[in-house]
Amino acid sequence: MHLYLIRHGQSYVNLPDWTGEDLDMPLTPLGETQAEAVATWVAKHIDAGVLYASTMKRTQQTAQAISVATGLEIISDDRIREVGMNAPDGTPLSRDLLDRYVEGIWGTLNPYDAITTNGENWMQFRTRIGIYIESLLATFEDHNPQTPEAIKAQTILVVCHGGVIEAFYEYVFEKGPWSVVSVMTRNTGITHLEYRPVPNRPEWRLYNHNRLEHLTPEQVS
Repeated sequence: MHLYLIRHGQSYVNLPDWTGEDLDMPLTPLGETQAEAVATWVAKHIDAGVLYASTMKRTQQTAQAISVATGLEIISDDRIREVGMNAPDGTPLSRDLLDRYVEGIWGTLNPYDAITTNGENWMQFRTRIGIYIESLLATFEDHNPQTPEAIKAQTILVVCHGGVIEAFYEYVFEKGPWSVVSVMTRNTGITHLEYRPVPNRPEWRLYNHNRLEHLTPEQVS
């Protein structure tokens, strides 16, 4: 199984001077340009069979561009929303309950403290990402496909968030709760992981992280 994790394009909440209260904001004009660029690149270079996306506005817009370019239908999934955007039980927080991040709390350094008002902590977030990953692995009995059709079926695009990609890393590397390194991904950066269980080899393989060749230097954010 090949997983391509694609961070969304730039959103208004990514702007350094953003002070708004709504954390589920759409893409900026630059973010829309980034989404179109990554969509064109994905359609040309990745023969994918499945397209998942977080249910937040910025991921849905990015995924829509990829859907148009590839012809893949978007499968929306609440489990891959950004950290702090769901309640402790994993359910998405409605807009009226969603508040800004708690001041001074960086999730990976305070893994047992809530990140947003009424929201989850980092370890609860990691649990829902782990459940999502396990559900993907359980979808297929044979993780070493041989035919082009089977390979395409197990080539999966996941349009998500920077925190989700970091949680993927923590799952794959079987890391404990405390962090000393942050995994940083630029807007529309592409991470390529493969799950391939074979004897005497690690089950997971990391090929690329934060690929940005689809963007010009001026488009990187």
